[in-house]
Amino acid sequence: MCKSYLTNIIRITSVLLLIGLFITSCDSFSDFGDMNTNPTTADQVEPAMKLTTLQLATAGTRYEMWRAQLLYGENVSQHLVNAFYGGGNNYTESIDWLTAFWNTAYSGNEISERAQVKGVENLIHQLKQKEEAGESVNNMLGIARIMRVFIYHRITDLYGDIPYSEAGKGYIEREFTPVYDKQEEIYNDFFSELDAAVNQLDPSGSSYGGNDLMYNGDVAKWQRFANSLRLRLALRLVKVDITKAENQAVAAINAPGGVMTSNDDIAMVKHQDGPSNGPAGMNSNPISEAMNDGGDHEFVAQTLVDWMKNANDPRLEVYAETDSSAYVGFPSGYTSTSVQNHPSFNATTNNYARVNSMLIDREDPTFFQTYAEVEFMLAEVAARGWTAGNAQDHYEAGVEAAMNYLSLYDANGGANISSGDISNYLANNPYNASGTLDQQLEQINSQYWAAVFLNGIEAWSNFRRSGYPDLEPALVDSNDPPPGNQTDGQIPRRLTYPEGNESILNAKNYNEVIKRQGDNNMVTRVWWDKQ
Repeated sequence: MCKSYLTNIIRITSVLLLIGLFITSCDSFSDFGDMNTNPTTADQVEPAMKLTTLQLATAGTRYEMWRAQLLYGENVSQHLVNAFYGGGNNYTESIDWLTAFWNTAYSGNEISERAQVKGVENLIHQLKQKEEAGESVNNMLGIARIMRVFIYHRITDLYGDIPYSEAGKGYIEREFTPVYDKQEEIYNDFFSELDAAVNQLDPSGSSYGGNDLMYNGDVAKWQRFANSLRLRLALRLVKVDITKAENQAVAAINAPGGVMTSNDDIAMVKHQDGPSNGPAGMNSNPISEAMNDGGDHEFVAQTLVDWMKNANDPRLEVYAETDSSAYVGFPSGYTSTSVQNHPSFNATTNNYARVNSMLIDREDPTFFQTYAEVEFMLAEVAARGWTAGNAQDHYEAGVEAAMNYLSLYDANGGANISSGDISNYLANNPYNASGTLDQQLEQINSQYWAAVFLNGIEAWSNFRRSGYPDLEPALVDSNDPPPGNQTDGQIPRRLTYPEGNESILNAKNYNEVIKRQGDNNMVTRVWWDKQ
């Protein structure tokens, strides 16, 4: 880990520890985080330090990531099963869990600097002021714009129509009742922003240097991330506007810098274990914090375990661990009590697979987008005939990258998968080049689903837009959905707005979006998730 990165973390840790003296140490919102700051004005911390804080805030804290990534994202997509709390496992609505990501992204959790929206809007506002004053900030501004798209894309993919064009203005223009923009319009702006940002970047110039926790100031890698993100967003549109999906996908691939070309291009935030962990800290991996603090509630889902066992997938031993000789996945929809009536239950061992401890060290990276995902998207683009690329070549490159990137979790080599094992896997699970388009898309996107293990937001989003893998709704027996479910047994399609705050403090705009998009529940679909 580079010296500049450690220096930045130490600086941030020191600031957070000082702030922490005024904060209660609980996993909920506090009223004291902004005691000595004006939350409605932009501060003038140097842009480089703001980017560091913003990237850590975007990686998240255990509060919202536990809820959005694990309890809903990973459970709904049947990577994991929470056998105690429910949520995405049995399709119940816990308002705190459903709204945690929204609240933290827009308002921050305990300290407002963790608000992703405030952070990125503040950074861009400051850089534009510098630009107007004659300073050369093209690379810094371009990178900030890419971060902005990434931040908002996760919010809108989870909730649908959201405050976007007027979001963050409470900090800059004292506008506290932002409109909810239509997701279609938001996506159109995403494409424009990413195109402009990529063309604004100059790979020969400098940017944020060591304060950039993702790419250490490498502008060329930021171009490749921006184009890869654009490709992800383009494919989101396949059910609602296939022409735009194709045009944007091709534009992303052909944009200056191109898309990711190796695991060296992975968009990730590096972490370290340190003194400011827990609810008040941002340094360590938030998923790891959640799994270590409450991981006894999470099991690897039967859906994923069986899929990997059927393919003799070498990743199974990296993803999961067990005390027995066999890997047994926990059935989705069941609880620690009801599972005793499931055929997989063994009263003697009661030994369901758990997440491998190698993947939940507090210093493990947070992955925003991987090269493996990009290769699978390139495979889909080729299968659809949008480019002259070879779908099989991209599929195989995606599988290889998905297995190789796991080494980033364990410096001691425990997560490494040998080239021989990868070759054997591809030989035994060849790409179905002669199959129908639907068969090819199912194979590609099932691999995509397996490759984004522990990134529940992306697993759930790609399942919703592609329909693959063909997940069965969680059942307690062959006929009934889980007790207490609030979706009539349907797989959830979105998270819900924080109804109390929004319906009171932003009533006009809230009522308008409900009328336009649909009821504020988990089965109302976002715009691109057309049925």
